[in-house]
Amino acid sequence: MSEETTLKIPAIHCGGCVKTVTRTLEALPSVKVTEVDPATKHARLQFEESAVNLDQIREALDEVGFSAED
Repeated sequence: MSEETTLKIPAIHCGGCVKTVTRTLEALPSVKVTEVDPATKHARLQFEESAVNLDQIREALDEVGFSAED
């Protein structure tokens, strides 16, 4: 089943951050990023729960220096 969520990522502040976050998330199985906004510091994404969960998504972001909050 496809899920949609918005994560607050306080460290996003520029286009480079947007690219890093987008690449990191879309490297995960079944994740599609719909928006990463440095102004609001939020990322919206869709994912298949059967392939990846929110803990794995947060862990992937942590590994590249971006802590995520719900």
